[in-house]
Amino acid sequence: MICAKDDSGTNCPDCTCMFNPVVVIATHERREITTLNIQALKQQTDIPKIVIVCSLQTELEYYKQFQVNVILEQNKPLGKKWHTGVNLANKLGANPLIILGSDDLLAKDYIHNALLKLKEGYEFIGSTAWYSYDVKRKRLYHSKYINRNQEYPIGSGKVYSKSILDKIRWKVFDQAADRKLDDQGHKLINGHGCKIYLFKEPFILAVKGGWNEMNPIEKYLNAPNIKSSLIDKDILNQFGYV
Repeated sequence: MICAKDDSGTNCPDCTCMFNPVVVIATHERREITTLNIQALKQQTDIPKIVIVCSLQTELEYYKQFQVNVILEQNKPLGKKWHTGVNLANKLGANPLIILGSDDLLAKDYIHNALLKLKEGYEFIGSTAWYSYDVKRKRLYHSKYINRNQEYPIGSGKVYSKSILDKIRWKVFDQAADRKLDDQGHKLINGHGCKIYLFKEPFILAVKGGWNEMNPIEKYLNAPNIKSSLIDKDILNQFGYV
């Protein structure tokens, strides 16, 4: 985004030209939805650099056609795979770093709105609500954390400012872990007194298809700390998913 007043963007409240957002996506055998995700990211109001971490040579060659940064890493442990992407994002000068699931799509203005929150002084941005689309049954749900998780950010769409990344030495993920990767990152930022902003609106779409899923739609619908309600599918258009 080009600032209308000066090159720094400091005098323009809506300018985000001082940032260099980098999105990291770890993917495995999800070619169709990851391709759609890449295309959607390139339609963001603020277009980020994209890092794709895959585990198959054939997928590495495939994703190169989209002019994104692609790197190869074994699929397990997942912590190491994600960390490989974070390291590459660091080399690309990420400011901020954005973590995104391969089957999670962001609303068009998500990155721009997150950058504006960084300008306000927040160091970490997350979301406590999201949309869940069941591809098989063609049902769309509004999902949100409740009870003890109501102030806990979901894993996808997390935005880490450079200031908090430097404080935690870019150790966003436990390289030895294969599960509960989000917990470590949340504990780290809380331990450093990070200024946090949480979106309560669902600006993220989790697409649940026929691929291997860590959190299938049934888990959302039956979880005691998640409330999900059926809504109109027209909202899918906001994410470029049709």
